Formats: sequence, C-alpha cells, structure tokens
Amino acid sequence: MSAATSKLTDRYANLYRRWAGEFVVIVLGILAALAVDSWSEDRNNRNLEQEYLARIQEDLEWDLAEIEEAISASILQGRSATTLLYELNDPLADHVPMFRSDRLAAIDFTVPANEEYDVGLKRLVWWTARTRSFDPRRSTYDELLATGRIVVIDDSELRASIIDHYSLTEDRVAGLAEWVQEPAARYDEFLGRSTGFNAYDFNAIDEPMPHLRDLDGLPPLLRDVRRISLRQAAQLELIEESSRNLLATIDLYLHN
Repeated sequence: MSAATSKLTDRYANLYRRWAGEFVVIVLGILAALAVDSWSEDRNNRNLEQEYLARIQEDLEWDLAEIEEAISASILQGRSATTLLYELNDPLADHVPMFRSDRLAAIDFTVPANEEYDVGLKRLVWWTARTRSFDPRRSTYDELLATGRIVVIDDSELRASIIDHYSLTEDRVAGLAEWVQEPAARYDEFLGRSTGFNAYDFNAIDEPMPHLRDLDGLPPLLRDVRRISLRQAAQLELIEESSRNLLATIDLYLHN
C-alpha cells in the first residue's frame, strides 16, 4: 500500500470515528431527553393521582355526613309511621320489617316516637310525609371519567374499587328513588284529600289534625311508607359501608 493510500484510509477512519462518536452523542441525548420527559410525566401523573384521590376523599366524607342524616330521617319516618299505626290500632303495627340492618334491629318500635321526641301526634304525621333523599357527590369521579384521567390512578385494584363503588352507589340511589317516590306521593295525596293537611307546609303542624283516628284508608299507606323508609335506611347503610371502606383504602394507599 502506498503512503498516499495509507493516509487516505486513516483520514476516512478518523472521519468515521468522529461521525460514530457524534451519532452516539445524539442518540444518548435523545434517550436522556426521553427519560426526562418520562420522569416528568410520571411525576405529573403522581401529583394528579394524589390530587384526585384527595378530592375523592373529600367527596366521600361529604357523602358520609349526608348518608347519616338520610338514614336518621328514614328511621324517623319509619318510626313515625309505626307510632301512627299503633294509634290507629292497626293489627299489623308490630310487623316492622328489619331488612338485615343492625341499626334497625336495635330500635324498639313499640316506644311511641312522639313520646321519645316529646312532640305532638300531628308532627308525626308530618314526619311520616318527609322523605329525605341522598344525592352522592361524584363531581371528581365524573371528571376522571370525562377526561380519561381515571388511568392516573396507578393502582389497578384501587381504580377498580373506585369504579365499583360509584357504579353500585348509582344503582342503589336510582333504586331508592324509584321505591320511595310512589308510596310517599300516595300518602301525601291521601292526607291532602282526606284532611286538607298540607304535608309540605311546616306551619300546618300547629293546626288541629281533623279525625285522624277515622281515616280507615290510612293504615295501608302508613305500612307502605314504613316499609319503604326502613328499606331505604338499610340500603343507605350499605352505601355508607362501601364509602367508609373506600375512604380507608385510599387513605392507606396515600400513606404507603
């Protein structure tokens, strides 16, 4: 090989080594940039996850407070209806449905509600007409679904638990609305037609209740209202249990 050929080969070899070095540097730079982007995205997703989970916790705590009030109102409605049935000497007054509820099982329905709460019998008629609904706060969950950000909940089991809770709650709440509406409407309509009593007028409580004991059609309606109100209380307890379990699961996840 001539000296000129040798120099040309060395020059190309140096050129190739320089190109190879530059290529490696470029590739490493791209990989580093991708790694930084991936790390930044993961960090943003973890921040979003914690933010959304904290908001879901707030929603669940609000739900629990609302559920407690709704359960108490449903039980009071059922107890008021039971007391009125006793007042009307209904033979089925003591046939109180329990719906597998520990809270309901602990109540002595033979104790007159008006005596325990020290109110007039007229107020029990009004309480029996008062249906307290529960509307879960699900704005955070709906936002997660609408934006597709439900995937930022990294733990698949936790994500499934959240979806299951809100799906089951939605089904139960829809069922409650369907069960409660019709008996409550019939009871209100009967009171208005038979007594002129406006169940939606709180001031009417202080007015005399005409001929309560003569309302022969009232006991069947009271039994329906009692059954539905206590069924609602039992269903709300299931939602309450699910909410507490999910709240505890999220808390444990955030602190691990």
